[in-house]
Amino acid sequence: MLRQTKFKRSPSYATPTPFTMQRPWLKLTSRRIGMLLVLLGFAWGCTLIHFTLTRSERSNESEALRKKILTMSREYVKEVAKKAESSPDGLLEEPEEAAAGYGFDMKKGFAVLLNDMLKRLDKLEERFNKLDPHNKENGSKDTPPLQIKSNLEGVNHPETCEVPTAPEYPHCGGKVEWMKGFWTTDPCYADYGVDGTVCSYLVYLSEVEHWCPPLPWRKNFTSTASVEPGEMASLQEDPEPLLRLLSSDKSLLWIKMRVERMWPQWVEAANSLAHSLANRSKKRILIHLGLLSKEAEWHFGEKAFDGGPLGELVQWSDIIASVYILGHDLELSFTKENLKRWLNPRGSRTHARELHHRPGKLEFDSQRNKGGCPIKGKPPADIIYIDILGLAQIKKTLGMAGIQHYACYFRVVDSFGTEPEFNFQPYAKQRSRKSPWGGWNFNPRQFFTMFPHSPDNSFMGFVVEQHLNKSEIQDIQKIKKQNQALVYGKNDYMWAGSEKLMNELAQHFQIHATVAKNNDEQQQLENVPSFVNNHGVLPSEQLYDLLKRTKLFVGLGFPYEGPAPLEAIASGCVFLNPKFTPPKSRQNTKFFEGKPTFRELTSQHPYVEVFVGKPHVYTVDIDDRESVEAALTEIKNLEVDPYLPYEFTAEGMLQRVSTYIQKHDFCKKPHAWPPESALQVRLSGKGQSCKQACQDQGLLCEPNYFPLLNNKDVMEKNGLKCDSMDDMMEVYAPSKNEGTSTCSVQTEQLLFSCVGQDPDYRRICPCRDFIHGQVALCHDCL
Repeated sequence: MLRQTKFKRSPSYATPTPFTMQRPWLKLTSRRIGMLLVLLGFAWGCTLIHFTLTRSERSNESEALRKKILTMSREYVKEVAKKAESSPDGLLEEPEEAAAGYGFDMKKGFAVLLNDMLKRLDKLEERFNKLDPHNKENGSKDTPPLQIKSNLEGVNHPETCEVPTAPEYPHCGGKVEWMKGFWTTDPCYADYGVDGTVCSYLVYLSEVEHWCPPLPWRKNFTSTASVEPGEMASLQEDPEPLLRLLSSDKSLLWIKMRVERMWPQWVEAANSLAHSLANRSKKRILIHLGLLSKEAEWHFGEKAFDGGPLGELVQWSDIIASVYILGHDLELSFTKENLKRWLNPRGSRTHARELHHRPGKLEFDSQRNKGGCPIKGKPPADIIYIDILGLAQIKKTLGMAGIQHYACYFRVVDSFGTEPEFNFQPYAKQRSRKSPWGGWNFNPRQFFTMFPHSPDNSFMGFVVEQHLNKSEIQDIQKIKKQNQALVYGKNDYMWAGSEKLMNELAQHFQIHATVAKNNDEQQQLENVPSFVNNHGVLPSEQLYDLLKRTKLFVGLGFPYEGPAPLEAIASGCVFLNPKFTPPKSRQNTKFFEGKPTFRELTSQHPYVEVFVGKPHVYTVDIDDRESVEAALTEIKNLEVDPYLPYEFTAEGMLQRVSTYIQKHDFCKKPHAWPPESALQVRLSGKGQSCKQACQDQGLLCEPNYFPLLNNKDVMEKNGLKCDSMDDMMEVYAPSKNEGTSTCSVQTEQLLFSCVGQDPDYRRICPCRDFIHGQVALCHDCL
C-alpha cells in the first residue's frame, strides 16, 4: 500500500477551546463566509423580530405573522442543528477543512451560535405567548413545549455527575458536550428522560446509545434499553413452510431448488448439533435480497439457469436455510416496496408470504424515529440480513439518516469484504478511497464475507454440496476416476488466452467443459478449442456426476474465489489453481477497481491455496510451461481422498451462524464478543499489519479487542516504550512510530483495522486462537 499523509484532527472527545479563541475562524473559505453571513443575518433577524414585537404589542394584525416567523425560525435552526449533528465534520464538508483539522472545532463553534439562537427564540416565543390572550396553554400548537419525563425520578443518584474516562469509551466526553448544547433540538431526547443535567446525559449515553460506560448507581434500576425475556428457539425440520415461501416468485426458484435438494444435509447437521443448540433465544430475522429486486436489473435469479453467477445465490440460499432450521422467525423480502413496508410500520403490514401470523410484531413510532434518537420500542427485526444493493434501496427511500436508525441491526452480506478505511466515510473522502460499495459507517464486523479473507469483517461462508455417499468417501476405490480434466470456466470469454494451457493439458488428460453454448448450435465457441468436450450448462445432479468421474479441476484465473473449486475438491478432484504474479488488487485489476478493499489476491482462490494446499490444490503459474508440466505429471499419478473443511459443511455453517445470531450485538458498545479470555497480545514488526503479525504466530487478528489495547499503559506493558502520546485517526493506530518513539492511540473506533499498516509504525495487535476448520470461532467462543 502506498504511504499516505497522516490524517489527524481534533479528537471527538477533546474539550473545545473558547469560541473566540478558535483558530479555524481565521481561515475563511467562501463556503464558511456564506454560512457565517446566513447565521449573522439570522441573528439580525431575531433582533428585528424583537423590535417588531415591542412596537406592535397592541396590533392584532401582526400576531399571525409573528407566530409564523417564530415557527419557521425555530424549524430552520433545528434543521441546521441536525445537519451539524449528522455531519462527521459539522456543517463543513470541504476536504481541505477536514484535512486541516477544522471540522470538529467549527462544529463546536456552530453549536454555540445555534444554541444561543434557540435561547433567543425561546425568549421571543415566551414574550409572544404572553401577548396572545387566546393562548390558554401558553404554548404554540406547532411547537409544543418539551414534555420532560426525567429518568432520574425515584432513583438515588449523585447530585452532580462526573464524565467517566474509560479507554473502551473514548467518545463519551465529546458526546456529553454535544448533548449540553443540543439536547433541546429534538423532543426525542426528553422523551428518553434527558432533562438538561449531566446525570441524565450519562444515563442516556450509557443505556440508549452506549457511548459511555454503564453507571454503577444505575445497576439495580430498570434500564431504558431493557429487553424482556423472549421465546426460546427450537429446530424446525419440516421444510414445507419455507418451500412455500420460496415458491412465491420465479426469481427464488434456484434458491428453492437448492434448499430442497440439500434439506437432508441440513437436518442431519442440525441433529448432530442438537445438544449445543439448546437454550437459544428466538430472534425475529428479516432477510432482504437486494440482488433479486427488479430495481437491481441484474436478473440473478433468472440467469442462474443460463450460466449466470451462482456464488451469491449459493450463499443466500444457505443463510435462509440456516436461519429457518435454527428455529427463528424468518421474513423474506426481495422487492423495494416490501422493504419499505417493513421499515415504515405506518404502511401496510400484510405479508402474503409470512411463515407465521404474529400480530403486533412491530411496536415502535415511526414519526418519533424520524428524529435524531435511536429507534424506541421494538425495531422491525432483531437482525436484518441485507446486501449492498438493498442498503442502496433504503438510502434512496430513507436517506443516510434513516439507515443510521437501523444501522446496528444490519448484517451485510458482502462477498469481497469492506475494509475500515473504505467504510468510514470521512476518512474515505479525505483519502480518496472512492467506492460505490463503501461509506456506510457500520462496525466493520457487520460485513459478512464468502471466505475468511479479511479479519476486519466476519466470515459467513456457505455450504459445499456433497454428492458422495458415505461408502464412497470411506473407500476411494469405489469412485471410478477417469483420466479427464474439467475446466472451470462456464462462459466463452473466460477461455480467452488459454490456448497454450489447453494444448499442454491435452497431452495428459481428456478435457471437458460446461460452457454456455451459442444459440446457433452449428457455431463454434470463439475461445473454446474444438477438441474440448463441452457439455453446456448442466443441471446440478449431472454436474456433480461429472465431477465424480473427473481427476483434475482446472482454473483459468477467473472467476475469483467462487464455490466451485471447493465442490470439486469435495468430490475427490485435484484443483489446479492459477497463481497471480504480481497479486491482483484494485490497483492493477479492473474487476477490483471499485471494491472497498486493498486486499491482494495471490491466486484465483487464495482460501484453498492457504487453508487446503497439496495434495488437493496445486497453485501454479499457468503461463510457466515447465511449472504446468511438472504439476500435471505429478497430479496424473495421484489418488486423493475427497476433502471438505468443516467450516464449509452444513454442520459447520449452522454452528457458526447460530453463534453469530446469539452472540453478535452491534447495538451495544463496546462489543462484548468474543470473550476477553481469548485475547493474546502480540507486537507487529515495523511496517507490518496485525493480520500478518497474528498469522505468523498461528493466530488470527480480532478487531473487537482493539479498544482494550488503545491506551498508553497497555502499550508499555506489552513492550512499546512511549516517550510521548499522540491522538490519531489512522488505520494503523494504536501503534508506535519507531523513528520518534511516539505512541499513537486511535480516536475513531470505526478505523480499528487488522490490515492497516505504515512503514514507520510498529503495531500492538489483538490476536486470538481459532478452532481448527472453523476459523470464525475461538475455543472460548461457543
